[in-house]
Amino acid sequence: MKCHFCHKEINGKYYIDQWGHNICASHMDKKEVTMCTSCGAFTENSPLHDGRCLCNNCKSSVISTHSEISASLTYVKNLLVSVGFDFGTCNIDNIPIEIVSARRMAEIQNTSISTNNKGVTRTETQMRGTFKSDMKVVGHTHNIYMLSDQSRLEFLGTLAHELLHVWQNEHDIKLSPMKCEGLCNMGSYLIYLTENSPIAQHYIKNLKESPDSIYGDGFRYVFAKYETSGWREIINRVNNNAL
Repeated sequence: MKCHFCHKEINGKYYIDQWGHNICASHMDKKEVTMCTSCGAFTENSPLHDGRCLCNNCKSSVISTHSEISASLTYVKNLLVSVGFDFGTCNIDNIPIEIVSARRMAEIQNTSISTNNKGVTRTETQMRGTFKSDMKVVGHTHNIYMLSDQSRLEFLGTLAHELLHVWQNEHDIKLSPMKCEGLCNMGSYLIYLTENSPIAQHYIKNLKESPDSIYGDGFRYVFAKYETSGWREIINRVNNNAL
């Protein structure tokens, strides 16, 4: 068995990445090689400013330009609409999407810096009325913030997650945190399922096996409903507060 890094025969301890590549343990121990934060493959590339590291494949598909963001938004919106999500009068194409650093993301969320926070949606609700008792919702303004340096598929999955926050906010849907994030993660699942590639299967595996009590348990809860009833019934249950 040869090392994927030095191409010499491996003697003793070794590591295996998500794609079956083997390397001598010494390369990891000496930090000559690390793992791609996005796909889990070994890479010799230097870490980004926030500590993440991307392999050449993931780095080559990073979404960063206005045209790439716009195309991603259209693609994700169309997929969500195709399975039954109705955004009503919300003009999805006009939602501002800003790519930000991990530090800026933490400031927006008022949390500690974490590269696990790949997206956040902020919604402002406009109310109209003379007195508090007769105030009515007349509209919403949404802003989406995306963590920088996400590969195309990771970006699409994150954006789908955030657009389902927009959908819930637009319709004033109030779910528990677990069900809310579980439903949003189903948006990511829809993207990955449609792509049908090895890296998409990697991301689906991460969704299904996440140990997080909100995002992981939430996804598994909603996914079980999806397997039984499909998208239309999930949406119907959410709209009727019966998820």
